[in-house]
Amino acid sequence: MEIAKNQEFIEKHLKKNMVLSTLDGVFFAFGSGMVPLATTIVYFVSYYIQNNILIGLLTTMSTVLINLPQIFMAKYLESKPNDLKVLCRVSLLQRLPWFFMGCSIFFIKDSRWMIFSIYIIYGLYSLFTGLSNVTWNDMMAKIIPIRIRGRFFGIRTAITSCAEFLGSLLCVLMLSFFVFPYNYGVVFILVGCFMMFSYIALMQTKEPDFVRNAKRQPFIEYAKDLLIILREDKNFTFAVCSIGLATLANAAANFRIVYAKTILPITPKDVALLTALWLISRSIFSIVWGILTDKKGYKFTMMAGHFVYLISYLCMNFIGGMGMLSFIFILHGAGESVVLAIQPNFIISLGGEDKRATYLGLAAILFTPLSALGPVLMGLLIDGLSYQAAFLGAGLLMAGMILTMYKKVDILK
Repeated sequence: MEIAKNQEFIEKHLKKNMVLSTLDGVFFAFGSGMVPLATTIVYFVSYYIQNNILIGLLTTMSTVLINLPQIFMAKYLESKPNDLKVLCRVSLLQRLPWFFMGCSIFFIKDSRWMIFSIYIIYGLYSLFTGLSNVTWNDMMAKIIPIRIRGRFFGIRTAITSCAEFLGSLLCVLMLSFFVFPYNYGVVFILVGCFMMFSYIALMQTKEPDFVRNAKRQPFIEYAKDLLIILREDKNFTFAVCSIGLATLANAAANFRIVYAKTILPITPKDVALLTALWLISRSIFSIVWGILTDKKGYKFTMMAGHFVYLISYLCMNFIGGMGMLSFIFILHGAGESVVLAIQPNFIISLGGEDKRATYLGLAAILFTPLSALGPVLMGLLIDGLSYQAAFLGAGLLMAGMILTMYKKVDILK
């Protein structure tokens, strides 16, 4: 049944679907907050691996495995009438690896094989995360009407950010309560439990059937269609280019705390405070951006959010104490909330109903090399010139993003 003829179905289940989606997000974010890749996972791995290249490989592997497979899933979804039936399989496979990671710590005695298994299992988690992401976004665009999409995702992101913060606190408690390395095993298994609660809520979602393209074409033909989209849909192409500039710029965020440590006497308590300010800001501004999107449209909100990012990078050159650094982290949370709450729906809005999944997948695959290249470029700028040059470069890239969006992208909603 066509989605245009099923507004009654969507409206009938709208409140239930919004509540279920929020519960799904809360449980998933609570678990994710316990195991951020950049902190908990990398810190654990660093106990056994002293090679920075091998440690960095984990992040690179995760980025590639999350983004690249999305285009294959997007092609598959276009011939399927129902996303939830696909999501029930890939999301389960996304959540189960946490139990295996926890068990590997308890039962694999040889540390080399244990770490090897962690890499493999986390790689599987990343793969199924990418496949789940494009499917989930496509389904949510189907069941959440565009008139409230900005507010809903803004509020949802605010709530899940709070859950993520609470999850990080529980992680600290668990790590101090049990002995190493079994404390990490307990944390990983707990993450799996919370994510299974998330899965139960997700599976209660009500979704109408909607066939977009019943005929499945060979991938080589599908790839040609992708090139046609890039060549003919200039609006999408310039939107991706503008976000690509922001993706490169945001690699500088990885070096903020490192730079701050070189000029300020930062303590672990200071880091905890900065993290709290960042997450609180992300929660509050998710709601602000959501309301602004429904009133002013995606283009205006994307530009406003990335202007906040621009200010935060320029302020990095004027750090004189914890006050300015705290202000920068608040700005960073505000900017990041646009990327989390608004950007996926902005990309969705460019593709329309028929090509929604394809646009999501194509954007993901185009951002992959930029996500991998950004930290390298920023590292080269820091080593070759200075931290200030890297932050100034990030600011210029953000300015380029805003200018490209303003001049080249035409979208009202």
